[in-house]
Amino acid sequence: MTQRLTPERSVHRQEDSIVTLEAVRSWPSSGARQWTIDAVAVAIHHSAIRAIVASGSCVRDVANCDDLDLVLVYRKCRPTLPRPPIGVDLQQHEVAEVPQKLEGGHDFLSWAVRFGRPLFERDRWWSRLRADWNDRLSLPSAAEARKRARRAQQLHQEMQALGDHDAAMENYVSMLTHLARAALSDAGIVPWSRPELAHQLRGIGEQLLADRLDDALARRYG
Repeated sequence: MTQRLTPERSVHRQEDSIVTLEAVRSWPSSGARQWTIDAVAVAIHHSAIRAIVASGSCVRDVANCDDLDLVLVYRKCRPTLPRPPIGVDLQQHEVAEVPQKLEGGHDFLSWAVRFGRPLFERDRWWSRLRADWNDRLSLPSAAEARKRARRAQQLHQEMQALGDHDAAMENYVSMLTHLARAALSDAGIVPWSRPELAHQLRGIGEQLLADRLDDALARRYG
């Protein structure tokens, strides 16, 4: 049975584990919040789970939360969890693979190491990983970001042709996001979360791209 974590118990220690939900500044939805609470409760009693880490705009000091990115690290036995709801992007990685993926420049994991906040960790596994890797992570690949931008642009055009304007807008925002990340990587700057990218772009003189991204996000949230 899944253990329910109430707000009063949102921060506590249990044996060799540390649990905290306060790292999430805002939730995409009540369903996303409850799913995450249940996943952390499972982790407490599942010895294979070493850490659950939240990243993305939901752990940043921004006005709008796009989604909650979660990294779950496990040892040998991959846990079975219910499908995450919309608004939660979950990636699961085996302990032995994490250093290899960081060495290869894995964007999702690298961002989590730099900016993520552990909701659960056993034996300070994530804290030790961050201390070991934080100063030797590579910048996200600008070439890969531009490749993703081209793919998002193609999907944007296809959705526009089909009359699916919501999907077209999502892909337009995605295209601009990838272009922003590419520009920042080219400038030697680590990209922050999506709502913060326009501010970073203006700092390197990319005013036009910053304005386009701000306008697209305003229309999306509008």
